[in-house]
Amino acid sequence: MKNELLIVEKIEDGIVTVEKSEKESFDIKISELGCEVKEGDVLKCENGKYSVDKEKTEELRKVSIYLQNTAFGIDASNSDK
Repeated sequence: MKNELLIVEKIEDGIVTVEKSEKESFDIKISELGCEVKEGDVLKCENGKYSVDKEKTEELRKVSIYLQNTAFGIDASNSDK
């Protein structure tokens, strides 16, 4: 899983669905993660342990907001928050 974006797609009934690519996802029991996660977080896996990649999560969040604003014709320069 090196250098792959692992994105928390949803959390339901103690199961975290992680998107590995556009066509592939997998489930992990939340108890097996060893870290707190929320939908949209980017995970990294090192030595079999998961953690939230805060920098990539924030970067992805900003791109998502920009794309949403662009799609709806909103001035993206006013949406840093």
